[in-house]
Amino acid sequence: MTPLSDSDHVARYCKPSSVDESGRPMTSAFAMRSGEAHPSVNWLEYFDSQRDVGVYRVRETLVGKACQLRHGGRFAVLNVGVAKVAVKRHLDRALHINHLPREDDPSHAGVFGYGEADFAVAAEIRALVGPNAVRRAV
Repeated sequence: MTPLSDSDHVARYCKPSSVDESGRPMTSAFAMRSGEAHPSVNWLEYFDSQRDVGVYRVRETLVGKACQLRHGGRFAVLNVGVAKVAVKRHLDRALHINHLPREDDPSHAGVFGYGEADFAVAAEIRALVGPNAVRRAV
């Protein structure tokens, strides 16, 4: 496990059922999914320093994998340091975002510091996702 730099960015895939009518992810998009040991994200700088290129490469990596990208799904892009500071400031909780590469997903990373029933952390993270931080999944 390698901690990501505060200047790095991650993308969380948000299923269509966790995206509102305006295309923004809802709090449920950042809650831990059933079967997850931690919320999964993808480290964008693993592929490229340009976020849109990173999202494109994550999209390519995930197509046909266990995580099925669907029409209406979105990627929420977050700055690692901003997320950690916001959760610490507002909830006094420490988030850790670590690179956890998988054979079929080399940019895979995990968010540690909250559990399945921790909707306050999920809500805090969701509040950081403005309209300019959302990309179409397909």
